[in-house]
Amino acid sequence: MIKNSIKFANINDTDDIIKFISNYWKKNHILGKNKELFLYYYQDKNRVNFVISRDELGKINGILGFIKSASVNSDIWAAMWKTIENNSTPMLGVELLEYLRSSNEYNILLSSGITDKTIGIYKYLGIYTDYLRQFVLINDRMKNYKIAKISDKKYLNKIQFTKSNGYVLKVLTRDEIVFNFEKHKGQIPYKDKGYFIKRYFKHPVYKYKIYGIIKNNKTLSLVVVRLISENGSKILRVIDFFGHEKYLQFITHDLYKILVKSKLEYIDFMCFGFDYELLLKAGFYKVDLNNPNLIIPNYFFPFAMKNTKINFYVDSCSIDSVRICKGDGDQDRPQ
Repeated sequence: MIKNSIKFANINDTDDIIKFISNYWKKNHILGKNKELFLYYYQDKNRVNFVISRDELGKINGILGFIKSASVNSDIWAAMWKTIENNSTPMLGVELLEYLRSSNEYNILLSSGITDKTIGIYKYLGIYTDYLRQFVLINDRMKNYKIAKISDKKYLNKIQFTKSNGYVLKVLTRDEIVFNFEKHKGQIPYKDKGYFIKRYFKHPVYKYKIYGIIKNNKTLSLVVVRLISENGSKILRVIDFFGHEKYLQFITHDLYKILVKSKLEYIDFMCFGFDYELLLKAGFYKVDLNNPNLIIPNYFFPFAMKNTKINFYVDSCSIDSVRICKGDGDQDRPQ
């Protein structure tokens, strides 16, 4: 029987992991050919944030990547979990997961984008699973929708906006990010300023726009968005949100004006753990996965005209503290 050696990877394992991704995950996968992007996501000083297994010949036969959300005592997002199908250890994938779960170097383990067929495994291991809810603010002044499908005019009803009450929405530069990240340390995952800067200001491919919800010169919430183009049209997607969602209702009119001015079809927000009633109060519609009259696509590479469920897991019993957004983990990654 082949004896496997499981360990945390270091920088010297990089090329072998990239080769494994190319050979066994997906041919022409961007992380299997773009070393710069791979290191952006996974390098942590001299460590590469993967648990790997090597057989007795030294060949990698299993990987489990993870992405940190903070510099110290970080919660982590699992990603890229794969073992070779003809591997002689049928439970090797679970062994990799258990190795990461049992590490005292990190805090809470999460993963977004898990498949339906793996949910049973996580439930067997006592890990909580659920899915992101999707909300959408629609530009009702568009003549034709080329990305969304809106078959019922009720979704185009005039929104009753809340008065701004002194709250303003402002685009922020990196130097203008003055936000109390520590105040939200009880959230799962906790994201610190270092994570925020690297994730949204230093991304090597995507360009994000960061808005601050501000009152009396104090930044109360941060809204991260990304513009997406498809079928000769454009939409805006909320990728991340820091702060309390109660402030959204005061700047929804500003978001709406952005949609109208830039001729964007809609802005959507995929999330879990937020106060959904407050999102509805802010003017968003909740997308029903099974409703054929309102389709707000999630997949753009390739484009798929359908509502899509994004599953996740959280290895914690403190579910009331969990707040997940579309940009968490590796879900908003170039293809």
